[in-house]
Amino acid sequence: MACRVSLYLMNESAFQIKKRLKETYDYLSTRGIPQRIDFGLILGSFLEKSIKFLPLQNKITLEIADVPHMSAPKIPGHGKTIIYGNLENKNILIFCGRLHLYEGYDIKEVVYPVSLLSYLSAANLIVTNSAGGINPGFAEDDIMIIKDHINLMADNPFFGSKYDMEHDYFIDMSCPYDKKLSDIAFSSEKDSGLKLKKGVYAGVKGPILETNAEINAMYKLGADAVGMSTVPEVIMANFLKIKVLGLSHIRNIAGLKKSAFGKDKKFRHSEGYAKEIIISEKIARLIENILKKA
Repeated sequence: MACRVSLYLMNESAFQIKKRLKETYDYLSTRGIPQRIDFGLILGSFLEKSIKFLPLQNKITLEIADVPHMSAPKIPGHGKTIIYGNLENKNILIFCGRLHLYEGYDIKEVVYPVSLLSYLSAANLIVTNSAGGINPGFAEDDIMIIKDHINLMADNPFFGSKYDMEHDYFIDMSCPYDKKLSDIAFSSEKDSGLKLKKGVYAGVKGPILETNAEINAMYKLGADAVGMSTVPEVIMANFLKIKVLGLSHIRNIAGLKKSAFGKDKKFRHSEGYAKEIIISEKIARLIENILKKA
């Protein structure tokens, strides 16, 4: 097991945190999950169906609601299971959905899966999301490799924590996404049959979408896409020395757009179901190719 377990919860002792992670770990162990995981995978909005297209061996499916100290997502488009499997001779632990700050969860709950991956000695994390495209060169259903992010959430997993010399929370975030994993992903473009983009992800709390003025401001700040997740998990992964690859499905172009009838067409979250299978298959193909080369 990894020796570096996150000790960041305010008003909660290190013993209590380790105890919770151990209870989660013990439950997973009794269900056949191995002690060591090579890759963690967090699936974003309407990407749960990627599981159908990943040729996992020795597959184990667990209901998140049954796992001690974990909560199942309630937002449409997010799965409620944790799946283990072996792919390309690597042990993979997949979280088929995620918790969000906008649901009212504490940020420590949002990043708990990442702490669990560290407890399982995972060295790598692939984190995915659905995002709104800001870059004018982006189109709906592009896949963007996240090269950097802008934290516009006004929050992070360590805010309010008491400083601990042993677990320094002044984390260097100058390179939050692993270059080697990003290069592998980009080199998988041809094999996966995808046209990949690279860009900067802006993370906001949500759940409301951005005004046009806010989108223009983000573009001037250098953001290529905007979403309501990912940033907390990536911060925690960097603290725990887990290498991160970030992938965004550009589900819509941020702001108003014209429909075929010339009227303004507004975003509807539930419309994500329409392309769920198509996009999930593309993401799965990309992930499989990345794991072959990683």
